[in-house]
Amino acid sequence: MAVLLAGSSLLALQADAQAQAQAQAQARDQARQTSGLTNAASRNYAIPPGPLAQALNRFADESGLQLIYDASITANIATAGVSGSHSPADALQALLKNSGLGFRVTGSNAITLYRLPPDQIKAGSEATALPAISVLGTAQSRYESRHAETGSRFDKDVIDIGRSVDIIPEQLLLDQQARELEDIYRMSPNVVNMDGFGGTREDYLIRGFRRRDDTYRNGVRIKSNSRIDPGTVDNVQIIKGPVADIGQMSPGGLVNIITKKPEFEDKGSAELNFDEYGQRRAMGDITGALDTEKTLAYRITTSAEDTDTFRKLDVKRQFLSSSLLWEPESGASVKFNYEFSNDERPLDRGFVTAVSNGQRSIVNASPSTRFDQPNLNKRDATYHLAEADFSVPLGNSAWTLENKLFFLQEKTDDIRVEVTAVSAAGVLTRQVQGNRDRVLTTRFGRLQAKGEFDYVLPTKLATGMEYHEQIERWTNFSGATQVGGTVGNPGSFTVVDNSGTPNSLSDAHVQQRSFGPFVQTDISLTDQLTLTLGARYEFYDGAFRQRNNISGAVTDGDPAIEGKFTKAADLVWKPEKSLALYLSYADTFQSQNIYGGNNTVVILAPEQGRQYETGVKWSGLDGKLFLGASLFDIEQDNVVETVNGQPVLTGGIRSRGVELSAIANLYKGFNLRGSLGRLGSEVVSTGGNNGNRPTNTPATTAALWVSYEFQEAGSPLQGLGIGAGASYVGNRYGDTAHTFELGSYTLFDAGIWYYLPINQKLRARFDLGVKNITDEEYFVASGGNFRIAVGSPRTVFTGVRLEF
Repeated sequence: MAVLLAGSSLLALQADAQAQAQAQAQARDQARQTSGLTNAASRNYAIPPGPLAQALNRFADESGLQLIYDASITANIATAGVSGSHSPADALQALLKNSGLGFRVTGSNAITLYRLPPDQIKAGSEATALPAISVLGTAQSRYESRHAETGSRFDKDVIDIGRSVDIIPEQLLLDQQARELEDIYRMSPNVVNMDGFGGTREDYLIRGFRRRDDTYRNGVRIKSNSRIDPGTVDNVQIIKGPVADIGQMSPGGLVNIITKKPEFEDKGSAELNFDEYGQRRAMGDITGALDTEKTLAYRITTSAEDTDTFRKLDVKRQFLSSSLLWEPESGASVKFNYEFSNDERPLDRGFVTAVSNGQRSIVNASPSTRFDQPNLNKRDATYHLAEADFSVPLGNSAWTLENKLFFLQEKTDDIRVEVTAVSAAGVLTRQVQGNRDRVLTTRFGRLQAKGEFDYVLPTKLATGMEYHEQIERWTNFSGATQVGGTVGNPGSFTVVDNSGTPNSLSDAHVQQRSFGPFVQTDISLTDQLTLTLGARYEFYDGAFRQRNNISGAVTDGDPAIEGKFTKAADLVWKPEKSLALYLSYADTFQSQNIYGGNNTVVILAPEQGRQYETGVKWSGLDGKLFLGASLFDIEQDNVVETVNGQPVLTGGIRSRGVELSAIANLYKGFNLRGSLGRLGSEVVSTGGNNGNRPTNTPATTAALWVSYEFQEAGSPLQGLGIGAGASYVGNRYGDTAHTFELGSYTLFDAGIWYYLPINQKLRARFDLGVKNITDEEYFVASGGNFRIAVGSPRTVFTGVRLEF
């Protein structure tokens, strides 16, 4: 018996020792993680007093941390807010003061909030209660635009990035009732919209350079024959200049669409939008946790549209995005996303030009005038998109292994009537054209390791490998030209569908692949000086095959794999935390299309570009004011021009300019965003266009948007918001030869909204506004002599949004 008692006592002591050791290890691990949170880089916070839940949402947005808690523990609790420069731990501690809540680190990027036991709550520190119903208006965090996921493989405040980056949050899309993303690109200096294949694609010009495939979605370069649905957008990030470690891109910059992610807080919205010309659009968005531990979250976003436009075009669109996020306590992360879109949208080639007295100019007609034929203008695009992201911490180190997989398949068919000539008497020559069975497939994969070390100097490092493949197949057809109708009365002649007996009919197949290693590193040379280096070696190849189905002739091209090295360096000096001066260099390249025709293939050297940029950024008044200014010089070589019907490398483009930007929320409810861009851009060519400004490139762009929302408790106007803005685009030429001009334009917009509380969890927002108040007639862009995109006239819009 004594032996048994001794044995059981020994086992109990061993179990107790193991439990104590485990508890001590957990305590050490918790202390280490909390210490890391305390010692993390400080930043300026300007979170005002108010509801704790709202303040915590803003803190999560600004710090980039994931807060996990039951919404019931913050209900009806107020916070005194936090302002000034703090570490994440100190800022969170200030927000939770007198709330009766505590926090613990539960992952590399996750913090769990919990109710403190009664014996840990200090006397006199009871939580401050809120009234049961309060009209809070728009949370300031929804206007925040300081953290970039583009141009840096590390989460950074834009003040710490050595280049120009503009971030446009979803809230601006809502306030301005943006029907398409092109409505808000203009908020960034030296960015203008292009014609986008008759308005069916995202298309823009940055610093004088047109995008090719430079639309990015969550960091993946995509080519799409469809519009990106605004309902999926969390924010739009516009980065200026090349990014060496990203790979192929235009030297002017790129647009990266950051989509909405699942959140662990239960919330949602439903929205209806209308305008006077027949917009009818519905959107829904819901997210929340799927388990009580809040490790699994979902999000579903959907929209449907049946819209008539001022151009008498019928747009029908259905969109669905569904995603899941799993974040266990280990610090790992897994996210899946699936999107579906069906977009029926006719191509709108807009206006045409005609020559009179030796001078080419845009014809004078009503903005709604169509020069095609509505019954022969149809287009249907459907895509399926799948995306998966994985992140795994590497032991107890500050390193993670990340993997991204992406797949997009899009099918498109279109038929349209194109104007191919206008006689001196104004008689139109038109042709039925189109594409059928167009299938575009994109595959992308990334594997990277990311972390930091302090061997000689504090250093952050991200390195890995990316693979990108794009395959496109389609059949192109066109009928014989038909002469009839005039610029004054295009409907006086009926174009017949002769595509069944085509003049041309061909099948095409294009494949482009690229892959290669990359590296980016941030080196803290001193507490005030940071050097960022980026590099990539990209291997690329392509294949082209075209078959003339009438003559039977086949044209093939299959060049060997080639490689290109790109590099970048940014130097950021911060004499104080609120002021940054920077100098940067980056270069890039873009492989040329494989040009085929007349049974020949032309394979040309890739376009090459580089940029020098210097600038200053300042964040003042506790983060309520952000100012930026930059000077840049961009050169691009190996630009293709067509000479005597053949593609040749004739030179390039050089752009030099200045950009100014301001973002301010000087007091509660007030928001301002302004920009000014000046651009000197010219063609450098051995041809006759040397020295000319490139097509659609203005010398000046400017934009301003100001809003104010009454949010003071007790105010009779509480919940009412007012917004107004203006945008200016200078004169542009419709072609590189400068044979005609598009003119300049200024647009004025205004809107009002009101939040109506229904209960503690449900409120409604009502919107009413006017776009292009002065009803200015203007042209957005030129795609050629007979493809002039027409701007929207004065438009009254309204909408209602339920938030829960």
